[in-house]
Amino acid sequence: MDSDEEEMKALRSSTRYGGAPKRGGGKADDDDEDDEAPPATTTTAGGSSSSTPMVDDPMRGPPPLKSKEEAEDYAAQDPMTQMMGFMSFGKKKESKSIGIEVHNSTLRNKGAVAGAAPEKKGGIQFGRRITDPASLAGASKRAARAQEDSIAAATAAAAAAAAKAAAEEEAEEAAEAAAQQQSSSSSSSKRRPAPREDEDETMVDLVVPLPGQEAEVLPVTHEVAIQAHNKQVTAIGLDPKGVRMVVGCVSGECKYYDFGGMSEEKAAFRSLEPVADHMVQATSFSTTGGMVLVVSSDSSARLFDRDGSAKPIQQTVKGDMYVRDMQHTKGHTQMLTCGVWHPFAQENWLTGSLDGTLRLWDINATPVGMLQQLPSVHVLKCLDKRNVCIGGGAGRSGGLYPSCCAYSPSDAKLIVGGCSDGSVQVFFEKARYMKPDRILRSAHTGLVTDVAFIQKGTQSQLLVTRSMDHTMKVWDTRMLSDAKGPVKTFDNLHCGSEKSGLATSPCGRWIVTGTSPEKAGSGNSTVRVWETEEFKNVSTIDFGKKMPTKFAWPKALNQLIVGSSTGEVTMLYSPYSSKKGAMHFVGKRAKAKADHDLGSAGSGPIFNMTDPEEIKKFYSTGHGNMQRIRRAEARQAQKTMVPVRPPDKNNTQAATSDSMAFAALALKNGAKILNLNNAGQWEQDSQKALLKYANTQGDSLLGKAYETSQPTQILDWSVDESEGDKRMQGRLGGDFCRKCGQKVCRCVDYSVWSQDKKKQRTS
Repeated sequence: MDSDEEEMKALRSSTRYGGAPKRGGGKADDDDEDDEAPPATTTTAGGSSSSTPMVDDPMRGPPPLKSKEEAEDYAAQDPMTQMMGFMSFGKKKESKSIGIEVHNSTLRNKGAVAGAAPEKKGGIQFGRRITDPASLAGASKRAARAQEDSIAAATAAAAAAAAKAAAEEEAEEAAEAAAQQQSSSSSSSKRRPAPREDEDETMVDLVVPLPGQEAEVLPVTHEVAIQAHNKQVTAIGLDPKGVRMVVGCVSGECKYYDFGGMSEEKAAFRSLEPVADHMVQATSFSTTGGMVLVVSSDSSARLFDRDGSAKPIQQTVKGDMYVRDMQHTKGHTQMLTCGVWHPFAQENWLTGSLDGTLRLWDINATPVGMLQQLPSVHVLKCLDKRNVCIGGGAGRSGGLYPSCCAYSPSDAKLIVGGCSDGSVQVFFEKARYMKPDRILRSAHTGLVTDVAFIQKGTQSQLLVTRSMDHTMKVWDTRMLSDAKGPVKTFDNLHCGSEKSGLATSPCGRWIVTGTSPEKAGSGNSTVRVWETEEFKNVSTIDFGKKMPTKFAWPKALNQLIVGSSTGEVTMLYSPYSSKKGAMHFVGKRAKAKADHDLGSAGSGPIFNMTDPEEIKKFYSTGHGNMQRIRRAEARQAQKTMVPVRPPDKNNTQAATSDSMAFAALALKNGAKILNLNNAGQWEQDSQKALLKYANTQGDSLLGKAYETSQPTQILDWSVDESEGDKRMQGRLGGDFCRKCGQKVCRCVDYSVWSQDKKKQRTS
C-alpha cells in the first residue's frame, strides 16, 4: 500500500502531469519527452526564472499564454505533447494553488499562490478547452483580415474620389476648350484653320458636347452651299416642318427645294417666275405648309401651292390709285415691299407697300372684281412726322413706306413695321386698326432693312431692328419710346443692301446678322453671332466676297440658312444639334444616269400585220420588242461607228436602217396612192405642194376603205343650195355697188364698173 501511494505521489509530481520538475534524474522516457517539449520560462516569487516545458495542466487545461510569442511556441509543439495531461481520472486531491506557478516548489510548500482560483471539490475535473489557442490564432487572423479589408476600403474610396475629381477636371477642361474655341472663332477671320496632314478636315474645331447639352451647340461647325440663282437672293422661306424651301432672287425667279429628295447635286425640283421682270420681295409658308405666299415687286401678292404650280391659287386685288385715302380702297396701289404669313392663323397674312400701308388679308374673304381677286380686311397706316399717310412712292416727297414687317411669334398680338425714314411703328392687335400705337421716330437714321423678335419660352419681349445706318438695335417691347432708347446698340455693322436681314435662334439665345465690306474689294463679308444674355459676340464667320443678305433659322432644323449676293444659299449646321435639312442630302450620292434613254431613240416602226411581208419584218425585229430595238439603235449610234445620214437631195444613196427603210416604203406607197410623181424629192413650199391636190375629185385615199361597207357616205359635208341662194348668186354676178349693194347708187362713180363690158348708148 505504501509503495503504491508513494508511486502515485511521484507520478503526480512528475512533469508529465503538471508536477514539479525533477532535479536529479528520472525515467529515461520522461526525460526524452521533456526534451522534446519547448522550454518555458517561469518566474518565481523571489524573482528567479526557470525554463520549463509548456504542457497542459491536467486540472486547468492549456497553460495561460501571456504573449503572442508564447502562443506561437505553444502552437508549434507536437499535438501529442499538448494532449498529455489534458485529462486525469480518479479522485482529485485538494490543492491550494493552480497555475503555472505551482511548479515552483517553494511556493507550493508555502501554499501562497497569489490569485489562485477556487477549485471544485471532488469528482472528475476537465481542463480548459483545447481550442483556445486555435481561437486565439483565428482571432488574430480575423483582426489581420479586418485590417486588410479596412485598408482595401480606404484605397477604393480614395480611388473613387480621384476618379470623380478627374471627371470634374475633364468637364472643366471641356468647358474651357469650348469657350476658347468660340472666342478663337470670333477673333479669327478664317472660318476653320487648315487641317494637319494626319488630321481629318471635318474634325477641326469640332467640340463634342456633353450628354444632354447637344441643343446648346451653336450650329455653325459645318456648311453646305447651294447655288440657287445667279443673282442676289432676296427671299428665303421654309415650311414649318423644315421639309421644303423656296428661294427668290432679284431676277424674279423662285426655286423649290425638297431636302428629302435632294442629293449631292443640290438641284431644285421646280422653278417658276410669278411675274415676268419683277423681283421677288418675300416668300413665306403658311402654318400648315400647304401654300406659299410670294410677294413680287408689283401691286398683288400671290398664293401658290407647295408643289410649285405655275398658276397661283389666288391673288390679291389691286387698289384704285386715284383714291387719296387708302382706307377706301381694297388693295395696294403701288409696288409691294414685304410680306409674311400669320404665325398661327392658316388663312391670314400681312403685306406692305410703297403706298404707305400695311394690309391684312384673309383667304376666306369674298372675291371682288371681274377676276374675282381677294380684298384686304384691315388697313394699317404708317404715319410720317406730320401724322399723315401719303406713301413714299411715285415721287412723293416727305412720305414714308414700310420696308419690312413682322408678327410677334409668341402670341401674334404685335405687328411691327420698319419704315423707310428709319422709324419703327408698332400696332397692337385690335378689332379695327387706325394709327400706330407706338412709334419709335428716331430709332434709326436710315431705311430699316429687317425686324425680328427674340422669343424665350412663351415671351417675345425683345425686338431687334437692322438698318442702312450700319447699326443693329435691341428694344424692349414693354417700354418702347425714344426717351428710354434701345437696350443694346451694335455699331460698325456695314450694310450694303436694302435686303440685308437678320435672324434669331428658335431658343432665343443668339442673334445673327451679316456685314459687307465698307469699300468694294477692300475686305471680306462676315456673318456675326451674339448671345442674348450679355450681348457678347460668340462667333464671326468669314464669307469672303459673298455679301450675306437674307437669313432663316427654322426651329424644325436648327440650321442657319444664309442667302448671299451671288445667288448662293449656305446652310450652316452641326451634326450634334441639327437635324433633317442639310443632313438629308450631304453625302447622298446622285443616282447614276443610264447609258441610253429608251424614250429618246425616236418612234419605232409600225407594222401592217395584214401584209405577209410586214409580218416577216415584225418577226425580224424581235417580235416588236421596242426595248431590244432601242438597244440596237443605241449600239449603232455610238461614237465608234459612222452615223447614218438621212437622205436628201445631194445624198440619195445614203445608208438606211430598218426603220428608215420602212418609212421610205410607206412614203412610196402613199405617193402611189396619192398619184405623186416623185416622193423622194423635197418640196420647198409645203402650201404649194398641198394645193396641187386641192381640186382632186373624190377621196381616193380614204374612200377605198369604205367602198364596200359604206357605198353611200353617212357623213356628207356637201351643202345643198336653195333656189333663193341660187338666184342671189346670179344677181351678184353683175355690176353693183360693193358698199350699198345697189345697181345704181351715189356712193361712188359707178360708171367705171361697166366700161370694160359694154358701151353706153348714145341714142
